[in-house]
Amino acid sequence: MVNVKISEKRNPIPQEIILGEDVSMKTWGAIQVNKSHFFPSSFQLKIDGKVIYIDPVGVEKAEQADYILITHAHPDHFSLKNIKNLLKDETQIICSKGALKKLKDIQNPIQTVKPGEQIHYEDFSIETTFAYNRKSVFLWIKAHPKSKENVGYLITTKNGVRIYHAGDTDYVPEIKELSDVDVALVPIGGDNLTMNEEEAAKIVNQISPKIAVPMHYEIKNHEALSRFEFLVNNKTKVVNLN
Repeated sequence: MVNVKISEKRNPIPQEIILGEDVSMKTWGAIQVNKSHFFPSSFQLKIDGKVIYIDPVGVEKAEQADYILITHAHPDHFSLKNIKNLLKDETQIICSKGALKKLKDIQNPIQTVKPGEQIHYEDFSIETTFAYNRKSVFLWIKAHPKSKENVGYLITTKNGVRIYHAGDTDYVPEIKELSDVDVALVPIGGDNLTMNEEEAAKIVNQISPKIAVPMHYEIKNHEALSRFEFLVNNKTKVVNLN
């Protein structure tokens, strides 16, 4: 059983980077998954004053959300407690079909999505991307099978800043279709759950974002972080937000 707690080793100060005019990104650092201190795929974006969360887990003392985006329902990506704490009457939730089942007692507007869809708002747009495993965890069993229709998100602001959150995925053919990405948030944890650092660097080098942020890894794994940064070419700046 996966047991998600707030990690004692997390950075006490949320880390924030400015991505463009009226666009910023923040993370709250490590959580504890079983006995592992783990940097999750949880981020806050601010776009023209709108507050957007992607997979909010371990989010503390945070502003309420205008939008919450959920890639899938695994507990290191999905916290019903955090989601409820971030809600206000106007909050809109966008989620994969698997996450919808865990949101049945929430009254806010919920839109389910699958890969390859687009949603347009006044200040930004969202394109959902494919996020699935090609590698099996055991025999034929995959942690994130394509049939589950989990998603990543490509968010484009009205000023043209494009932020790609990969979700939990292997290196899959559909990712190669991405273009003009400014910021790529990519998992490097491997273990037949996501891309490892070599695969993550390969896709980063293909789509050539200005910034790459590694996510979904054990914070003690300094070797994976260093190898990812070494393999990413010098067109992209690697930013570690843990």
